[in-house]
Parts: sequence; structure tokens; C-alpha cells
Amino acid sequence: MDTPSRPDKSHFSEKGEMQGVLPEDMETLMHVISHDLRAPIVTIQGFCQELTMACDRLKTLFEEEAMPDSMRAHVNPLITQDIPEAVRFIRAGTDSVNSVTSGILRFIRLGQMDIQWERLDMNYVIMGIASSMEFQLKKKGVALQIDDLPDCMGDEVLVTQVFANLLDNAQKYLDSSRSGEISISGNTVNGWSVYALTDNGIGIPPEQHTRIFQVFNRVAPQHEKGEGLGLAIVQRILSRHQGKIEVESSPGNGTTFQVYLPRAIDVEEGGHDES
Repeated sequence: MDTPSRPDKSHFSEKGEMQGVLPEDMETLMHVISHDLRAPIVTIQGFCQELTMACDRLKTLFEEEAMPDSMRAHVNPLITQDIPEAVRFIRAGTDSVNSVTSGILRFIRLGQMDIQWERLDMNYVIMGIASSMEFQLKKKGVALQIDDLPDCMGDEVLVTQVFANLLDNAQKYLDSSRSGEISISGNTVNGWSVYALTDNGIGIPPEQHTRIFQVFNRVAPQHEKGEGLGLAIVQRILSRHQGKIEVESSPGNGTTFQVYLPRAIDVEEGGHDES
């Protein structure tokens, strides 16, 4: 398996930062999403709340006021079923749009954020993620194995997001017909720290191996809800780190994601490789 070219140490500044540039068209897109799209979403959500409150008041009046049985038979379904159900659908739709627009903003901002380069203790990072997901994993009876992991260079917040997304995906797409197993291992290859996250889940068809990293693409929409941005964000973060991600998978045989991040170096002491 090919590895990326060795990372250029010149990308690490004296402060351990890497500057990102946000193009003008991205600025425009962010404004459209954050204002022109989000504003009407907030308005719709507000009126959904107003409709819910009005429906509750009507329900109270309906119960208190005397009226012919024939009229009651027509009005009751409207205020107890039809209107509340319509409001639920509207709210679910606006919540979905809000989730997608929020995800797009996160995706775009990854190109704007400065990378705060530092040496990362990946055992510490992964254990933190595992602890935060302990309830979900225990609820599903997932056996999680974490090997001793090599350090790497990267932005702790962004790298944490990478592995949190991958671990969350792994537990979402486990095969309900067998006990869930997830393992995380790592080693060093040339100038890279390579981490493998393996699960025994439902797997991914070969024809989808490239598409899963595209925005809004989901492996199995019927299996789990989501905005389809998780793996696109993962790939974008790794690209900002000059790294990459690869997938090995087939239906019914689980999935392995291999993450390449720059091998740990000591930036403050002149950027020498870890010995």
C-alpha cells in the first residue's frame, strides 16, 4: 500500500502553526449559509412553536365548550392529530435543514482554521474519545480494543474530531446479527504515524469506497440517520494535515480505515525526527 510523500518540515512554523486561507467565494458562501438560509429556518421554527401553543389552546377550548357531536367529530381529529402531525413534519424538516447547514459551515471553516501543530499522545486522545462514548458502546455491547499507539503531529481538536467521527461511524454500522467488535492499532511508516480502526460491521461495497468521502454521501441511509458529512470532514481535516485516509471493506466483512498523520517530531528543538 502506497504511503503519502514525507511531510515537509517547513510547514511547521516556530509557533507550531499552519496558516489556512479562506477564498473570497468561500466567504460569500458562508454568509449565504449563516444568514440567508439560517434566518428563515429560525423563523419557521419559531412559528412551529406558535402553532403548537395555538393548537394546545384550541384543544383546551374544545374540551371546555359545548358543541354538537357532529361538529366535535370533525374538529377533534384536526386539533389532536392533523395539525400536530403537520407541525411535527415541518419541525423535522427544518431540523434536518439546520443540521445540514451547520455541517456545511463546519466543513467550510476547516479551510479557514489555523492548524495548532503539537505533538499528540494518541493513547491519551483515543482514551478520551472512548470514555466519552462509553455509554453508547456499552449499550450496544461493543468490545473495544485499543493497542499502544504511536504519537503524531497535529491539531488536537481536529485530530480528536477525526477519530471521534470514525469510532462513531463504526458503532453505528455494526452488524446486529453478531457481537460488535472494534479495534484501534497503530505503527510508524517512514515519516508517518498510521492508525487502523477496524470493525466487524456491515461493511461497505467496493463501488462506494470513493464516494463515502463525498459531501452528503451515506453508506446505508436506511441503517442510521445522519447528515452525510462525517467522512467528508475527516478527509478535509487530514488533507489540512497533509495526511490521508484509506478504506478496506466489503459487505458483511467489516471495515478498516487507515489514517495517516505526520510522525511525531520535536518542533521546538528544530524539527528533528523522533528517534
